[in-house]
Amino acid sequence: MPADLEHDRTVYESSYIARETNNITCDSITPIGLIPNPALGPAPASGYIFPIKNSGIALQMFSSYDDPKYTINVFGDRTHRPTNVGGAYGVRFIYRFVKIGTIKHGSVIGPFTVGTINYGTLVTHNVTMTGSLIISASSCKTPDVSVNMGDYVASEVTGSRGQTHPVNFDIALNACPQGIDKVTYSLQANTPVIDRENGLVALDGASGAKGVGLRIMDGDGTPLALDKAHVFSAYDVQGGNFKIPLSAAYIHLEDQTLGFGTANTSMTFTMSYL
Repeated sequence: MPADLEHDRTVYESSYIARETNNITCDSITPIGLIPNPALGPAPASGYIFPIKNSGIALQMFSSYDDPKYTINVFGDRTHRPTNVGGAYGVRFIYRFVKIGTIKHGSVIGPFTVGTINYGTLVTHNVTMTGSLIISASSCKTPDVSVNMGDYVASEVTGSRGQTHPVNFDIALNACPQGIDKVTYSLQANTPVIDRENGLVALDGASGAKGVGLRIMDGDGTPLALDKAHVFSAYDVQGGNFKIPLSAAYIHLEDQTLGFGTANTSMTFTMSYL
């Protein structure tokens, strides 16, 4: 789990198929939902976020689909209309653990009794977490990066190199803990990819420039393949602060006429800690 994971983000998710079909008959409007185990802490007044003690983690449950329409809310928050035979919770459950507060590295959550799913006074399911969720925050803080590529005249783009002079920048890895053996990184384009293996992407739709793309390179000026894990060889298992050196340059696209204006693009970098 990233050390700087934002609140309300998913820590872990899984699903469980309870049975092939699940129907119920109700002769009146019936309150339904999850009655949580009191040992986990106070039940929410409404909604489907069930805090697990003071762990900084909450449980969300869904029936069949991970969509807000299919949440299993606290008991009484929703009702089941009168029907002879109707579908009920319990064919497929989706369990999602989300961050709601400060999480201590190494915390172990589970096993524990979640509670019961009730239709009125009828208990349709006893919900138990039989395994353990071990929270590992072994990751670094990685702030966003903004690169000022500068201004250029035509000759700087169309010269013998076919590209502008590379602009150096870094991906910062801050406050890395001990115990990480290897760090890899990958880059994903947020604009169309022109040449994946050579790290060449198109400008975004708001840019005015024409006939140019942007190439991403490593610290040695070698084009960096996109959507591929690259090992950061300078990482130290003792942790600390590090920088991944990269560079970028504008490329004159073959057989395209240059048109000048703003020239922006964006990428997403993904870190993996092993």
